[in-house]
Amino acid sequence: MPVGMKNPTGGSTDVMLNSIYAAQQPQTFIFRNWEVETTGNPLAHAVLRGYIGMDGLNYPNYHYEYLERLTAKYTEADFQFPAAIIDCNHDNSGKRPFEQVRICKEVLDSMRRSEPIKKLVRGFMVESYLEDGNQPVDGGVYGKSITDPCLGWEETARLALDLAERM
Repeated sequence: MPVGMKNPTGGSTDVMLNSIYAAQQPQTFIFRNWEVETTGNPLAHAVLRGYIGMDGLNYPNYHYEYLERLTAKYTEADFQFPAAIIDCNHDNSGKRPFEQVRICKEVLDSMRRSEPIKKLVRGFMVESYLEDGNQPVDGGVYGKSITDPCLGWEETARLALDLAERM
């Protein structure tokens, strides 16, 4: 298994890759007093959401250099189906929903510059709802998120068409 790729929080991506490796292996375990067997899931993959550092700040993990290192670690470990999904919101955007558009475009540019990164990145997660932004539970705006801030329908449609055009 891979070792040694440290992130700025002092942790390592080894934990993520070890988890993916474990998910891909056959397992026998007890679940609700039943012995369960699984053949493993060879398609288990990384979801890059960014992270909150020990200083309480948001840090992204979608930039070219990070994708390049993750690709190298996946290759070293000889995974059968290396894959990553980029979460364009959460800690990658600092929960600023309109940053998701820029993040998607930056990752596409990274994919264009590197064939291994192009093979690694399999998709994007975009926080989207009918109306832009978010509101409190009692906000009263139909179609506006009561959880995380989102791109609205029109902006999401524009992003999907733009991504399709760039690919």
